[in-house]
Amino acid sequence: MTLSFLTFSYAQQTNPKSPEHGSIQGKLIDEQTNAPIEYASVAIIRAVDSSVVTGMLSKPNGDFSFPQIALGKYFVKVNFIGFTTVYKAIVLSSKNNIIDVGNIKLGTNAKVLAAVEVVGEKPAYTMAIDKRVFNVDKNISSVGGTATDVLKQVPAVSVDIDGNVTVRNGAPTIFVDGRPTTLTMDQIPADAIANIEVITNPSAKYDAEGVSGILNIVLKKNRKAGINGQVNAGASTLGGANGGFDFSIRREKYNLSLSYNIRSRKGSAKEHLFRKNIGTDTTTYLDQYEQGEQSRRFQYGRIGFDWFMDNRNTFTIAGSINAGDFRDDNNLTLYNLNTGKEQVRYGSGMDNSNHNFRNYAGQLGYKHTFAKQGHELTADFNYNYATSDDGSDYSLQYYTLGHVAIDTPTAPAKRYSYGGGNTTYMTGQIDYVNPLSETSKVEAGLRSTSRIFNNTQTTMGLNNASGDYVLDSSLSNNYHYRETINAGYISYSGQLGNFGYMGGMRGEQSFYSGDMTSTAKSNYKISYPISLFPSVFLSQKFKGDHELQLNYTRRVRRPWFRDLLPNLNYTAQSASRGNPTLKPEFTNSFEFSYLKDFNRKHNVMVSMYYRNTQNAITDYSTDTTIMVNGTAQKVVLSYPVNADTRNSYGAEITVRNQLTTNWDVTTNMNMAQTKINASNLANQLTNSGFIFFGKINTNYKLPYRTTLQVTGIYESKQIMAQGERAGKYTVDAAVRKELLKDRSLVVSMGVNDIFNTDRSLSYTHTEFSDQEYYRKRATREARINVSWRFGKIDAGKKKEGKKGGDEQGGNGDF
Repeated sequence: MTLSFLTFSYAQQTNPKSPEHGSIQGKLIDEQTNAPIEYASVAIIRAVDSSVVTGMLSKPNGDFSFPQIALGKYFVKVNFIGFTTVYKAIVLSSKNNIIDVGNIKLGTNAKVLAAVEVVGEKPAYTMAIDKRVFNVDKNISSVGGTATDVLKQVPAVSVDIDGNVTVRNGAPTIFVDGRPTTLTMDQIPADAIANIEVITNPSAKYDAEGVSGILNIVLKKNRKAGINGQVNAGASTLGGANGGFDFSIRREKYNLSLSYNIRSRKGSAKEHLFRKNIGTDTTTYLDQYEQGEQSRRFQYGRIGFDWFMDNRNTFTIAGSINAGDFRDDNNLTLYNLNTGKEQVRYGSGMDNSNHNFRNYAGQLGYKHTFAKQGHELTADFNYNYATSDDGSDYSLQYYTLGHVAIDTPTAPAKRYSYGGGNTTYMTGQIDYVNPLSETSKVEAGLRSTSRIFNNTQTTMGLNNASGDYVLDSSLSNNYHYRETINAGYISYSGQLGNFGYMGGMRGEQSFYSGDMTSTAKSNYKISYPISLFPSVFLSQKFKGDHELQLNYTRRVRRPWFRDLLPNLNYTAQSASRGNPTLKPEFTNSFEFSYLKDFNRKHNVMVSMYYRNTQNAITDYSTDTTIMVNGTAQKVVLSYPVNADTRNSYGAEITVRNQLTTNWDVTTNMNMAQTKINASNLANQLTNSGFIFFGKINTNYKLPYRTTLQVTGIYESKQIMAQGERAGKYTVDAAVRKELLKDRSLVVSMGVNDIFNTDRSLSYTHTEFSDQEYYRKRATREARINVSWRFGKIDAGKKKEGKKGGDEQGGNGDF
């Protein structure tokens, strides 16, 4: 496919638009470093009278192009502050009407000027018709945290206390640097993130995975000239600490970057479950409490190397290591109540667990840019390998109300488990972009991903009769999972005046297989030879900086391997597991958007959307009896299932206001009506309701280089097939102070969840039970973080004859 487009592109270049016109193109590079020069002034001047025909600023990669120039004699004039002016003579003729002047090298001006500090600030949040970008450097509240803390600050994004992410009430696909990842949000340090891209309705170019689009986490890649870096350290009131550094060296032909971050966190957690058990002849109640301490430690290291083979070819190699160590120690107390809600007995015990993981990742990348602006070919290969070790220790002893131990063949209950696993995840991709004209381009690409997951868990339960620990097969497993997804896409975009259009088609084939040796249903295979995912985008721009867009895409949400993992997790009288028969859900997504810019100070974006989902994945609870250590236990079992349909329609409004020079406010609101039809699971099982989500971010610049930031979030109830999750609100605040003359020393202080209101509360209704489940983690946390930037703009030779301390460089962020 790529070779055919290459041939097509060259064929296009040999056929000019008109015999009366030609084109001029080239690239600007630094004579000393061979780095591309952006924003340089390039002008086309008539040789006969020195009049200016047209001009432009060079692109970020140094390219410039002039597609429609009448035949004749010209000069190309290149001018840029700090560099000598360059002229190139050009003759456009009917036989030679496409001229690539090649690489124009600009030498530095020998004059030494006094230092001038130029400060340009990126806004915290920028909006476009196709995506929105959240600048993490401008966010204070997440400093010293993880990607979970960052995403909580991003407009339109919702994050629960377990780190589960939703956008517009649906699960998005999460990428890191545009590629799939095995990392969770708690495994990525906030200090390693440059920005977050929110793409609510991606085109065929992107993965079809994700009902609510794509969240792309872009990591920092320092490519500043010379030697640059940053060190940081911090602490929190929850007993946590963080530290790390970034370091890079940029020379003529290469760029080397290193980074390392470490973070620890401690805190408390508690749960409360109250369940009404509805029997055929009586009703009983369960009142269960769990409370304990949690500890987390993360480490993240990354090294990257860019080799600029020439000004049109770049080779990249990178690697990273991520490690985590978790431990939860919990005390368990439960009460059994009779019909009158009177206690008849109680139980006491512990529920402890530990989890350790190591993730090793590598990336190879290649990029080739052609002489024509926007014409490029990229290819990359990503490899991830992760290992984990898990263990648990559980015990429960029942007592009479007189505090006398109840010893039976099944009491006390004691067990422990150990196990682990590994995951191999590989992705290969190639993309090609060819602008056929000033107003049209074609894009195409191929991708293949492969994931192999292995997990073992051995659970030993106490046999009270013999006093020995024996294997509990119901809570043990030996599970193997394999997933392969192959994809290809092609899209064409064009423009007629102010009307733009783009159409594309993506084809994906997916194969899944699983093998579970410790359950009756030991294996499964699911194959989807080809699924097609079309996309159509239409846009109309109007005078006055406003635009309308209508688009349609088809999306898919495939079960995550943990959704398929049939591990049985059991605590007291509650249980959960995965579902190996779970199928992907497919969604038809429509979106109508309007974007208006008012003098670059006020931006308004309004989107109306509708999503129809078939085989909707949702949580389901049922009353059942399971065998634990050879004993029948009546429980409410929860697991993911496919409902018939889920329909959602709503509106999202995002407004960014630059109220004054020092004060900006970004407001995001999402309102939607959701209906889940699960009549395939139980007769007449449906649920619907109205939901609302709102988030406001404000930044205010105080005197003395100080910035105040406040974020407020409100989420209404969330609809489930058999109940709902209660609404909640949270408020974060932080302040940032820049010190030293060059602002290189920064101190940040903040408080997350000021009112300690972040929690999970759900209500579930089944045929034989009504359940209320409350979970709370320590979320109110005060942090302090200190960072220092350093850098030298030129790591090459010192200029001869230079004396004193006036060399370029210093401790600032150049």
